[in-house]
Amino acid sequence: MFIVAGALVLAVYLFGKFVGQKTILKAVLGEPGDLVARAMKSAKYSPRITSRIGEVNGTNFKLKQLGAKKDTNVFQFLLQGERGEATIKLWMVKRRAGKWDLIKTDTLFSAKKTAAAQASE
Repeated sequence: MFIVAGALVLAVYLFGKFVGQKTILKAVLGEPGDLVARAMKSAKYSPRITSRIGEVNGTNFKLKQLGAKKDTNVFQFLLQGERGEATIKLWMVKRRAGKWDLIKTDTLFSAKKTAAAQASE
């Protein structure tokens, strides 16, 4: 019984680690899911971002809004690093040919609060 439960947990973990995020994005966003997955992977290893927040050890994402015609998306994800966080916002539009393009990105950096800084608040 425990062996089956352990195998199931391992399978879910491996699916989530290697296939899950891209699959979830594709299911939630449809066609722009691939574009968002590429942007997230690129940001995770970007020297500009990692030099400010350190090595990325966590990712969180959410869809901010859908356009009325479903031809625009605003997507936001958070990269959690050793020294801080980077919030990246993507604006996407669907072109006439049906291809999704990024039209704007914005990155907001924030430093992690230390215990001394939290105590003084």
